[in-house]
Amino acid sequence: MSAPLVLALLLAFVIPVQLIRAYRVDARLVDQWARRRGLELTPENRPMVARYVRRARLLRTWGAVAGVVVPSLGALVFSGRVVVLGFGTDGESAPLAFGSIFVGYLVGALCAELTVGRPRGGERRAASLVRRELTGYLSPRLLLAQRAAAATSALGILVAATLPYPRSVATPGTVSLVAAATAVVGLGAALEAVERWLVRRPQPFTGPAIVAADDAIRAHSIQAFAEAGLALLLLLCSGVFLALQAADVAILHWAMVVPAVACLLLSLLVAGGTGERPARPRVAAA
Repeated sequence: MSAPLVLALLLAFVIPVQLIRAYRVDARLVDQWARRRGLELTPENRPMVARYVRRARLLRTWGAVAGVVVPSLGALVFSGRVVVLGFGTDGESAPLAFGSIFVGYLVGALCAELTVGRPRGGERRAASLVRRELTGYLSPRLLLAQRAAAATSALGILVAATLPYPRSVATPGTVSLVAAATAVVGLGAALEAVERWLVRRPQPFTGPAIVAADDAIRAHSIQAFAEAGLALLLLLCSGVFLALQAADVAILHWAMVVPAVACLLLSLLVAGGTGERPARPRVAAA
């Protein structure tokens, strides 16, 4: 049985299970979500929190599903190839192509934050005067890990541009590799820019309970987005280390295996807990 067929059968079971799970959100789950984040639910903020928890689970799950399905449909439509998570029935494969799932989840996490309804508390809009910074909502270690992963990937690509490769290995030109390194740096910068934008979006000031709920939702959204971004960057790091391992340099044949595997495992570890770890804002409610 071929790898694409095995993956297709597995996904035919996993995707419906995950979608059913995403649609099953009851009051207990909302209470648990709030309790893990130290948020006191009140009649004023409970509807807002419940709406966010339901929408976040749905959009993130559908985003991940799109990350699985869209690339396969794209390959079938534009090239006629049957590809499942990077594995083609024609024998060609890109084992790290499952990173498209992280991209879909990332988009879903962003949409969940942007579409959550926030009470305005009257016709006239007011805003909280509390200054909000990214480090108040996102762990500094997670932010540092994002930057380090982007920098490591970009540096590795630039190093690869200077190395000799066997004739059997198809390699892009120097200009293409420099462009790729620049794109990776741009990706890291774009992720952080979006996170900062989410932090600084206007916060309607309609009472302490609503502000506290908004802070908890914002912190959770930003952390989920950042973790999905970090998982993607770590996967890029793994791919870069594997590319360096293929160079015609003896020491790299074994020296790059450990970091490649480590980055892959870290990527899966981060992705596995995305959106599940409690994130408490470290800002004062006005």
